[in-house]
Order: sequence, then structure tokens, then C-alpha cells
Amino acid sequence: MTMLDNVREYRTRYIDGLKSAQDQVVSYNERIADTVTSALPDVQAPFADRLPKPTAVVDTYFSYLGDLMEANKDFATRMAKAWDKAEATES
Repeated sequence: MTMLDNVREYRTRYIDGLKSAQDQVVSYNERIADTVTSALPDVQAPFADRLPKPTAVVDTYFSYLGDLMEANKDFATRMAKAWDKAEATES
């Protein structure tokens, strides 16, 4: 097993654990939200029709982060290739 295989295995276990913890937090919040929203009167906030839905805000934010990560990955890959060429010519 190579060092990168170890990194990938650890990364997978970490993400699986993170998702499990997130599932528990979401489940807890869903139960609380159901309880709280059922006890509150239905009141419309001023200008509520002009505000984006929370899920739209999340989608927009993470779309931006995805684009940013892709740009950074491209940059890092090009930098690694530039130095890989330099090492190949030294041999």
C-alpha cells in the first residue's frame, strides 16, 4: 500500500464519519424545527417574497466554492507539471 493509498483510505473514513455526524445533526434539527414551527403563528416577514430561499443561497455559495476549487486545482496541477518537467530534464 502506497502513501497515497493510506491518505485516500483515511480521507474516505473521515468523510464517512463526518457524513454520519451531519446526518444526526440534521435529524435533530428537523425534529426541533417541526416542533417550533408547529407552535408558531404563520407570520409573513416584510419583503419575504423578495428574499431568496435558504436552499438557493446554499446552492449559490457552494457553486461558487466549486468554481473556486476547480480554478485552484487547475493552477496547482499546472504548477506541479511545470516542476515535474524541470525534474525530468535534470535526470
